[in-house]
Amino acid sequence: MVGRVRAPPRDTRTRCSRAPPRRGHARPCTGTLPGVLPRSGLIATLLFALLVVGGCSGPPAASFDPTGLCTVDGSAPGAYPDLEARIPRTFHDAAPETIDSGRNCSPAAMGSLTGAGIKELRFGGGTWSFGAERTLALAVFTAPGLDADLVGDFYATSADAAGRTTILSQTSPTIAGRHARRLDTKTGERLQSVVVWPSADPDIVNVVITNDLPEDRIQEAIAAFGTN
Repeated sequence: MVGRVRAPPRDTRTRCSRAPPRRGHARPCTGTLPGVLPRSGLIATLLFALLVVGGCSGPPAASFDPTGLCTVDGSAPGAYPDLEARIPRTFHDAAPETIDSGRNCSPAAMGSLTGAGIKELRFGGGTWSFGAERTLALAVFTAPGLDADLVGDFYATSADAAGRTTILSQTSPTIAGRHARRLDTKTGERLQSVVVWPSADPDIVNVVITNDLPEDRIQEAIAAFGTN
């Protein structure tokens, strides 16, 4: 980890500008909750290939200020250093290709979280790619009262509404002794998994999002968070 839940055509997903944003400005690609968009930075618009849709906007994105009241969705490297510090520094001996943080507050970005009384969601995350469409995002979300069920419900609701997506399974594993949620889906020939569980600290949820990665890599990604 955001606009709608339907995935855009492949060319739309890969035409977004890769240029790093100026500090205090969101990137040209916009979206909602963090997910994975291969080869694009910015966890705010790393949109899960099936669950959350970004897309590229024509004009430059609106100015994003990580301080004060939330008036626009956005993210930038270093926006919330404390959240970025929670992201594992390496996975399979590689540093994340992108790492940044931001916040969402628009109804389109918040989805079902708005109905649960969450007014603003802050997040930080990093992404890794392994060739083709194989991608990984490790992220953390935070908001007062946020828990794994709220985040799990957001992804499940989004997947259920996505016409091209088939939900393969929804399970409730235990991770580090805590209640977790897992969603496995298929869009076309691509398999995606989302695993969410509460951090050891209150109001923070750890998130693993994968696209076309085998089960052993998913478990390694979960383990990368350690006991946090």
